[in-house]
Amino acid sequence: MVSLIDMPEVPMKTILEKIGYVEIQCLRKTCHSLRNFIDYFKPDQSIDVMEISGTAGIISLLIYQNDDSQLYPNGQKVHVEYQALDGENTEITWFRKNKYPKKTILHENFSEVFSRDFGLILECKLPILRKFSIDFKYTSKQFLKKHLLNKSPIKTNTLIIKTNTLITQRQDDILSFLPYICADTLKKLEIEFVDLSGTSMNISKIVEQEHWKKAKELHIHGVSVMAGIQNFEHFSYLVVKFDVLYLKDVLYLKELFLHTPSTSKQYRINFRNLSDRDAFIREFSHPTTERREQLIFERPDDKEHFVTIGFFPKFFEFNIVKKCIVPRDVEVVN
Repeated sequence: MVSLIDMPEVPMKTILEKIGYVEIQCLRKTCHSLRNFIDYFKPDQSIDVMEISGTAGIISLLIYQNDDSQLYPNGQKVHVEYQALDGENTEITWFRKNKYPKKTILHENFSEVFSRDFGLILECKLPILRKFSIDFKYTSKQFLKKHLLNKSPIKTNTLIIKTNTLITQRQDDILSFLPYICADTLKKLEIEFVDLSGTSMNISKIVEQEHWKKAKELHIHGVSVMAGIQNFEHFSYLVVKFDVLYLKDVLYLKELFLHTPSTSKQYRINFRNLSDRDAFIREFSHPTTERREQLIFERPDDKEHFVTIGFFPKFFEFNIVKKCIVPRDVEVVN
């Protein structure tokens, strides 16, 4: 009988292409021959989401595909937790369906153990990641530097991502991480600033990044930002907050929505204060910040769509909508 390691290359590749990430890693540990073949062949991995988070002394890693909600072995969702123990030891917990096996690694720091596993994942043949999320509040950046510092994402596409979620307290975390991902594939950038409620942040350095300029969707939560409104106009979907919202900026966005060739733009502009509430009322007649109102505008070069501006107590919402969904008795501003 032919053993697995004696099989020809073609059927071996076929087998590896049909099994999941966990099974491939188990095969790697079977013998040197299988490990060497897997490391050389680098089969496609069934991973398109990677989430890294944690608390003090704990790093959590989640990898899965297609929003698979079932933990292994019922599904392909892998959840592993690395916890610091006394004496530079590490406890690893693998959260599986109905059981949580643990393993203790002696004389090795938990962040180093996680860093090694993260490096193994990067050595795999990963697809374009649909989402990559990292929480910098408790997660050290050293593992990024260790595995990505000598690799240029522009040349080698180390991390090719569509949606990047960054959770942090510092703008420097974002600036230090963005160079490690490919700007050309990034479609959506989500930034959540934690424990900074009520503060304003100058993001002038972030808006200069190529990733900012090429992304199509932007969500910023947790702080008010300081940046010119022109820095946001290329986004098709936007959620952002300003400390003070100026009338000139609202008029700028109105003109942008009226004349843009796009028909799928949507902005939610949150604010703490309006620069001049009376000036807003004079410009838009009835809308105030005390109740919900909406104005509908004709697009001069578009017979199929309207622009709507929704006025809410603490945010304005800009949309481009099809005329067929707007009631006929609604007043439209020419």
